[in-house]
Amino acid sequence: MQRINHLISLVSALLVLFLAGSAFFLSFESLKDLAVQIGIAEQIAWLYPAIIDGAIIVFSLSVLRANLTRERTVYPWVLVSVFTLLSVVLNVIHAQQELLAQFLAAIPPVALFLSFELLLAQLKETAVRLEAQNSLDEIIRKIREKESELDKIVQERSETIENLEGEIGRLTEKKSQLKTEIQVHLNGNSGSKLSESDTIGRARRQRTTKKQEAIQRLLEIIQTKPNATLSELAIEIGRSKSTIGGYLTELQAAGTIEKNELGWRICRDVVI
Repeated sequence: MQRINHLISLVSALLVLFLAGSAFFLSFESLKDLAVQIGIAEQIAWLYPAIIDGAIIVFSLSVLRANLTRERTVYPWVLVSVFTLLSVVLNVIHAQQELLAQFLAAIPPVALFLSFELLLAQLKETAVRLEAQNSLDEIIRKIREKESELDKIVQERSETIENLEGEIGRLTEKKSQLKTEIQVHLNGNSGSKLSESDTIGRARRQRTTKKQEAIQRLLEIIQTKPNATLSELAIEIGRSKSTIGGYLTELQAAGTIEKNELGWRICRDVVI
């Protein structure tokens, strides 16, 4: 459908241009002959119709420009009307003293005015449509830029949240260690058979062993599922999300693992 509309517009523009050219030629010849009749040299007589009918075209283009730039069009329209009327009067004067001849003589300048104005109207519509399309493309481009910026902000916020969760996990683990140490200390003071240092040492070794086992399991899962989320890792290992976040932060700080666009990656020199 769009191709048919373009074809119709093109054919219409060509026919209107042909009509304007024919009217200009007929009016041009009449005004040139009139100039010769009143004593103007034939070598320069063509300048008079060029000025009069050419002015109609020039001033019509000025009207189009004023419309496109949203300026006042009163003055250009006055000039177009004056020179069109002048061309009509001179063509009628050149004609024979018969009503039909004078009527026919007035047709070319009027046809020139109407056909050229129609052509300019088509050009204006095309220009407005192209401007609207360009504006739409610009709006789409800006929307895509804003979407890209928003995606970048969301990614940065997600990384910040993951880091905070890891820090919370580390603090939670320290809190648990402190509770255990306090409990061991209280048990030692209540007469436990084991000495205070032995009890604390055993508790620490147990915590260290469990933590190492959990970290080892975490590395094995990361090796097979580099893009696993905190929730998936927590379910697989049996720890909370905050604890897993603390493990990941420690491993990343130690250079054991690193994160890229595909997820977590274990460094090559690390043996699992």
